[in-house]
Amino acid sequence: MSTDLPPTPDSRSELVQFILLARDRGSSDEFISRLLRDYGWPSREVERAFFEVYEGLVGRPLPTPRGGSGELARDAFFYLLAFVTLGIWIQALGEMAFIFINHLIPDSLNNYYGDPSWQVAFALARLLVAYPVYLGLMRQINRDLAAHREKHFSEVRKVLTYLTLLIATIIAIGAVIAFLTSFLRGELTPRFLLKVLVVLVLDGGVLWYYFDWIRRKPAPKVLNLAHE
Repeated sequence: MSTDLPPTPDSRSELVQFILLARDRGSSDEFISRLLRDYGWPSREVERAFFEVYEGLVGRPLPTPRGGSGELARDAFFYLLAFVTLGIWIQALGEMAFIFINHLIPDSLNNYYGDPSWQVAFALARLLVAYPVYLGLMRQINRDLAAHREKHFSEVRKVLTYLTLLIATIIAIGAVIAFLTSFLRGELTPRFLLKVLVVLVLDGGVLWYYFDWIRRKPAPKVLNLAHE
C-alpha cells in the first residue's frame, strides 16, 4: 500500500516559510521550485506554496482566471440545463407524433390510450416551455464559444455533450432492436413502423447536430505581427 499521503496544511506552511527564507538569501524562484520538486514535493503543492508567498507579498489574493472552478460550474449548469430541456421537448414532440399515429392508425385490439386531449395538452405544454428555454441556453452557450475560443476545448463541454450523444445513441440502438424484433417475429405493423421512424428521425437529428457541434473548432486567430 502506498504511503504517499497528501501534505498537511502544516507542511505547506513550512514550505511557505522555507521559500521565504530561501528568497531572502538570494535564491531565485526557479531554483527553489526545482529544488523542492527534485526533493520529492508534488508540483501542485509547490505551486500552491508559491501562490501563498506571492499573495502575502502583494497583499491580495490571486485573481481567478477564466475557466476557474466558478466558471466551470456555471458552464456545467448551462450545458446540463440545455441538454435536459432538449430531452424534454424532443420527448414531448415524439409523444405528440405517437398520439397522431395512434389516431391515424388505431389498434383494433387495444383501444385504450388514455385521454388523448390530456396527453396532447401535457405534451404541448412541455414543448412550449422547454423549447424556448433550450434555444435561449444554446444561444448563450454559442455566444460564449464565440467570445472565448478556449471553451471549444472545455472538458465540461466535451463530457456533457458526449454523455448526451451516448444516451441518444442508446435510444437509437434500442429503436432498431425493437424494429428487428418485431420484424423477425412477423409482427411488424405500419403503426409500429411509423413510431420507430419517429424515434429514429428525432434521435438522428440530435445525433447529427451534436456530433457536428462538438467537432467545431474556432477559426484560426490571425495575429498582427506588422510593426508600426
